[in-house]
Amino acid sequence: GKGVNMKLSLSGNISKLRKENAMTQEQLAEALGVTFAAVSKWERGVATPDLNFIAEMADLFGVSLDALVGFAVQNQSAVSLAERIHDLQREKKCGEAIGEVEKALLKYPNDFRIVYRCGEAYEVAGMEQKNEVYTRRGIELLERSLLLLSQNTDPGINEFTIQNDIAQGYIAIGRLDKGLEILKKYNVSGAHNSLIALTYTNNDCFDPGEAAPYLMRAFGDILTMTIRTMLSYANYYDRIGDQKASLDAVLWLIHILESSKVNANAVAFVDKILAPCYAECANLSYCLGRQNDVEPYLRRAYAAAKAFDLAPSYKVENMKFCVGDVSCATVYDNLGGSAMAAVEHQITQEDRNEMLCKIWKQMAEEDTQGRFQP
Repeated sequence: GKGVNMKLSLSGNISKLRKENAMTQEQLAEALGVTFAAVSKWERGVATPDLNFIAEMADLFGVSLDALVGFAVQNQSAVSLAERIHDLQREKKCGEAIGEVEKALLKYPNDFRIVYRCGEAYEVAGMEQKNEVYTRRGIELLERSLLLLSQNTDPGINEFTIQNDIAQGYIAIGRLDKGLEILKKYNVSGAHNSLIALTYTNNDCFDPGEAAPYLMRAFGDILTMTIRTMLSYANYYDRIGDQKASLDAVLWLIHILESSKVNANAVAFVDKILAPCYAECANLSYCLGRQNDVEPYLRRAYAAAKAFDLAPSYKVENMKFCVGDVSCATVYDNLGGSAMAAVEHQITQEDRNEMLCKIWKQMAEEDTQGRFQP
């Protein structure tokens, strides 16, 4: 029954927390003013300590009463209640969610799931209804949830995500400096660059120039993520046999990269990526039976690779949306030393048709003779 679950959970936690605090059973007994035998019985589950001893141990180990006793008794009801609050929030039933929140907190004041979901519900309701009282309450609960984070079992929730929510709450109530301070402190891998830039540019109290370095890094991240994502789509569709969808993914990526250049006819670092993309379009066109498209795509690949290799650019010249000091902005890739080599690797893979290599060699001969036309 429930009593057995609680006894087992409590006995195990006493032993675990005692060891984590580097205490022997004798030392714990001495600290509480009880016998060694009493502590031994508690840890074996033979006896249950009185409530005043449970409270003393919670204080001694630096944990809440709930954490010491364990969640075996209340686990299911706390989980279902937290899920209900989350579901109401997702269904935009903020009124109902808020109605459940304080009742849940009274019942489970030290359960991470409850405190976190209640904080999230308050903050979302506060932002959507422009209710500063709700937003402040949400921030307070989210900050409290950080103290209970050791209970968390959801890999999608961590200190980083909670601090992000707290920062957005502070920004929503006008405490911009506090929000920015948190965003910058937890700006892991530049994840907050765009939000920091938006906060700087969205408020007249800041010099928009403050946003420039964050904007540049955010735009670079967008391009990097777009390249990786669309190439992943292309690979995915190709491997499941949908070459048309694979071609659509590469063409969409090409459109994004081409549109990011200031002058379509001038060289930019994206040309080194565009060249193998055009080569892949040639390969996919061949697989789809679109023979008339193969050579035009390969010619564009050759032209892009040749132009890049004649004047390699790893800076952000000829790229749109470059603001602030861009002199030190350098781009990296894993395509090898030259664009031409990257394309040749692309078209000489084992599963590629000999037709691609034949056309490529023909274009190289034309180029040697000065006759190459894109």
